[in-house]
Amino acid sequence: MRLVAAGLDFHSAPLAVRERVVISDDEAPDLLRYLVGNPGIAGAAVLSTCNRTEFYVTCESEHLAGQVVVKLGQYLDPGNTHLAECLVADRDEAAVAHICRVAAGLESMVLGEAQVLGQLRRAHRQAADAGTLDAKLDRVLRGAIEAGKRVRTETAVGRGTSSLSEVALAAAAAVVGDLSGVGVLLIGAGKMSRLAARRLVELGAQVKVASRSESAHRLAAEMGIVPLESSAISDAIAAVDVVISSTSCPGHVLGAREVAVWQAKRRGRSLCIVDLAVPRDVEPAAAAVSGVHLIDVDELGQRVAQCVDDRCRALPAATAIVSEATAAIAKRIGHHVGASPTIAALVEQADTLRCREMERTLSHLDVNDEVVARIEQLTRSLVRKLLHAPIGHLRAHANDPAAAQMVRQVFALDGTCAAHEPHGTTV
Repeated sequence: MRLVAAGLDFHSAPLAVRERVVISDDEAPDLLRYLVGNPGIAGAAVLSTCNRTEFYVTCESEHLAGQVVVKLGQYLDPGNTHLAECLVADRDEAAVAHICRVAAGLESMVLGEAQVLGQLRRAHRQAADAGTLDAKLDRVLRGAIEAGKRVRTETAVGRGTSSLSEVALAAAAAVVGDLSGVGVLLIGAGKMSRLAARRLVELGAQVKVASRSESAHRLAAEMGIVPLESSAISDAIAAVDVVISSTSCPGHVLGAREVAVWQAKRRGRSLCIVDLAVPRDVEPAAAAVSGVHLIDVDELGQRVAQCVDDRCRALPAATAIVSEATAAIAKRIGHHVGASPTIAALVEQADTLRCREMERTLSHLDVNDEVVARIEQLTRSLVRKLLHAPIGHLRAHANDPAAAQMVRQVFALDGTCAAHEPHGTTV
């Protein structure tokens, strides 16, 4: 069984690309079931945040591991706009290491940030609820979450770490000055707005929150701030100097024209808009409106990258924990899937032969895409049924090396005969 971690993040793709592939909580279950519905794919989970969209998948062979990346590219980019070029994939132990680093906050825009650990827990739970969490992926994700917890408790990497919302407030303060007494409008009432609201209240800002749901009223009651209906934002904007937007809407919440109207009401006074959402809440063209300072998550990332502090000195200790956890997880999942190398080799050999013979046959036929798809489905079904018995035998005798050796000899998995290219054989 192979493990693949594939996706894109702020290292490999700009915001304009990342916002196109955000996977919502509503969309995730169907996508995960689509992945495991493919023959040979046993488990799948997805982690989608403002800085990354990654898939963690277990599959039966090296060939399928490569196909996972292809399928993801096709799903995420049906228009073939070269988004797949931004996809980065790790396999097996390298994939385990990557997931552990993500859990520890070592791959985050804000080094050591804690929020990603909770997001990975949610991804684990989401896959379990969708029925796409196999035993191997379950062990990997649980192990990575434990590694992330250890890094936070045993090292200084996460101590005093600013969340992205705190970095956003620092960026706003750089534009408007001291936030004490400053009018701040929060659009959206999710986790990011909650973190920002708590800190803004501590700083003495005059905070209002607007949302299309009742969550704004709940957050306002909890924090002692002013709730607004979305329709009342335009009337309240004159008293505001900072807007922080963080919703889960698929499209723009604020357009450039709307911001221009705001500025007219505010007589062109400086307005800082911080867009924490991915996909972006604010139309990028709003940055051209006179007096507007528009800051998105990528610009915040650049500000974070310029900061150097004691957390960097804790990196060796955090990296050591991740390396230890990676080795332990790899050993653990290797022990639990004792027959898997032979199963993987058997499936890979069969699928290689199937693909080769399909290519030879189709090269002599003039058929449409529908017929090709049906032949593909037929050949996959035949291979799966033919391998059912030997794979079942291997799994039933997972602790018997002789069983694996017998299958390897019968199917010439170690290249001892010409079984990979059975010319002249008839059935």
